[in-house]
Amino acid sequence: MNAQFIFAMLLPWLGPAYLLAVAWPLAKTDIREHRLPNRLVLPALPITLLSQLLTAWLEDAWMQALLALGVAAVAFVIGLLLNRLASLGMGDVKLITVIALALGWFSPMSPLVAVFLAFLAASLAVLPLLILRKLSRSKSIALGPYLLGGFSAALALVPFS
Repeated sequence: MNAQFIFAMLLPWLGPAYLLAVAWPLAKTDIREHRLPNRLVLPALPITLLSQLLTAWLEDAWMQALLALGVAAVAFVIGLLLNRLASLGMGDVKLITVIALALGWFSPMSPLVAVFLAFLAASLAVLPLLILRKLSRSKSIALGPYLLGGFSAALALVPFS
């Protein structure tokens, strides 16, 4: 294996690695303050995008890069709709977008798996609280920790090759 091949193999993992590195402070802040700070979420976008573009250039994988970007764009549009119609916070929209970009490089299905697992876990956590009336439907929950958990689980399913 030459150095360029190893470099190109590791590059697409920079975005996911960054998200994993900031997962704990993001989750902690979201639980405490119901917000996902831009200073932690937004750097994931250029880190992920630049690493994917560099990999696309080194490996001639432009379709893979365009697919990841397309998946992220769709996730952003759906997130914006949910922001307007279902009270999804803009921090969650941005986090879903960077998760979709980071995972979309590996498979267009991975972001769907991540978001599905996040909403499933959040529903399973909230449902008993709603039934026991310890939480009302008008109360919001911190979705960031669930999104990061879904991201981590989906990332664990990505083969490292």
